[in-house]
Amino acid sequence: MEKGLTQEKLAEKTELSLTVIQKVETGQGGSRLETLIRIAFALGVSLDVLVDIGVKGEKHRFWQEAVCLLFHDKTASEVKYAIAVMDSIFKYKDEFLD
Repeated sequence: MEKGLTQEKLAEKTELSLTVIQKVETGQGGSRLETLIRIAFALGVSLDVLVDIGVKGEKHRFWQEAVCLLFHDKTASEVKYAIAVMDSIFKYKDEFLD
């Protein structure tokens, strides 16, 4: 995937280390979801495009694109905070939803 960013610029934009960016690019080791999300947002692509999993269904793609648009102008720290909040919400959803 080519977006005209060097690994160094991508590391800076995502607030990740250059080593992490290099490991993700070369497929070394497992990548944390948060790391992949940061990179996808920095590149302006959805997570399925970044990891090339080919999401099926327009409804699912719509929600992914909506999330990308929501976060596209946010810093990596703001995205990390939002993910932590959403994670907390979903951990307790069974207590509040039928």
